[in-house]
Amino acid sequence: MAREYPVKKGIKLSLETIREKAESIAGEARIDGSHVFSRCPGLSEIDLTTDGKKLLVQTKSDGIKENAAEALRIYNRLIEEITGYSSKERKKLISKV
Repeated sequence: MAREYPVKKGIKLSLETIREKAESIAGEARIDGSHVFSRCPGLSEIDLTTDGKKLLVQTKSDGIKENAAEALRIYNRLIEEITGYSSKERKKLISKV
């Protein structure tokens, strides 16, 4: 199941922009169809796509528990860079619902 993240107004959500940001933070990223795929220590796959207004993300763990903290740090930094919302702001938005 994909997680949906709102994006701040004024932030451009294109596959190329998402790929560039994922590459700068996670180290590698590629576009395949309408999805951007990346990976980092702790996550064997990060699947990013957009519906134009929201960022949709699916992840797969690599199963190595020692990488969990770093994976969370990289993941949160990546989502913040793409959406413009920090993890605290995202939590606050979700709790309003």
